Amino acid sequence: MTTTTQTSESLIGSLCREMAALHQSWQLLNGHLSACRDAQLHLRLRREAERLQRRRLDIQRLASTVARLPLRDPLGASFLLEVASRPLPC
Repeated sequence: MTTTTQTSESLIGSLCREMAALHQSWQLLNGHLSACRDAQLHLRLRREAERLQRRRLDIQRLASTVARLPLRDPLGASFLLEVASRPLPC
C-alpha cells in the first residue's frame, strides 16, 4: 500500500527530474536556435521553446501546490519550488 508521503516524495522526485531534463533540453534548443538559418526550422524551434517555458510554469504551479501540503519532510517540496522558480537561461 502506497502512503501519501511516499506518493508525494515520488511526485517531487519526478518533477525535479523533469525540471533537470527541461533545463538540458532548453540549453540544446538555444544552441540550435542560434545556429539555425532555415526559417521553417527556426519557427518550429521557437514553438518548442514556448512549450518548454509553459511546462516550466506548469511545474512551478505544481511545486507551489505541493509546498503547501502538510508533508512529513517539506525539504523536497522546497527544493522543487526553488528549482522550478529559476528561469530558463537565455
